[in-house]
Amino acid sequence: MRKKITISCLFSLFLLNSFSQIVIKEQKKTEGQSIQKEKIIKDTSSRFYIEASYLNSFRSLESNVDFLNKPLGERANESKIGIWNYSLGMTTPLNNHIYFDGALSLLRNGEQYSWKSSTSDSTFNYQSKYNYIALPLQIKYQGGKNLKYFVGGGLIPQMNFSYKQSQQWTDSLGAKRDETIKINNDINSFAISWVVSAGLELQFENNFGLRFSASYRNQISNTYIEFSDYIHKANAIGLNLGITRKF
Repeated sequence: MRKKITISCLFSLFLLNSFSQIVIKEQKKTEGQSIQKEKIIKDTSSRFYIEASYLNSFRSLESNVDFLNKPLGERANESKIGIWNYSLGMTTPLNNHIYFDGALSLLRNGEQYSWKSSTSDSTFNYQSKYNYIALPLQIKYQGGKNLKYFVGGGLIPQMNFSYKQSQQWTDSLGAKRDETIKINNDINSFAISWVVSAGLELQFENNFGLRFSASYRNQISNTYIEFSDYIHKANAIGLNLGITRKF
């Protein structure tokens, strides 16, 4: 009788041990599959964003040798100008890491000039701004989860809708004057630029986020029409700050 009980106990322990090993193996298998799924599953949500950019804008300027080859004159002494740009856009994932970033933007380029007489109180200054409705189109690579990083580049088709040059001067007697010029018949209605950008996006639990980036753009085409005095190509570098909304 005692022998039978002993054999039964040993058999029960064997079955319990075997069952425990099976359960542990299944748990490990399930955990491994969960980890694999977590590695595969990425945040592929589209995002809407509003962004403001502060850029230092300048230009390359050359005489149009195919037309009159007019010297640059005082325009060679123009300098860069700080300028605000604004964008309303959306990002759409193409796969786990690559996404498309498209926007509608108020894009501005510009330059400025300052002169002061060495013999009197005479001065002359102006700030020129070229305003465009633009469509920045970029392909970007991103990584990370709640804090994402991204880098990318693309093209910006631009349609000019206005020009403004604000002039201020002081005569030899110290009297101040100013004037605003809003017509420039030499401006081409269409332009195109290339752009590169890199930055970070911090995602919050309420589906909102903050996006901070740096960008550089360079105009490929001439700002002016074919038969103008100069070949003008704008460029800009600066910082962008935006609010994002995941949906």
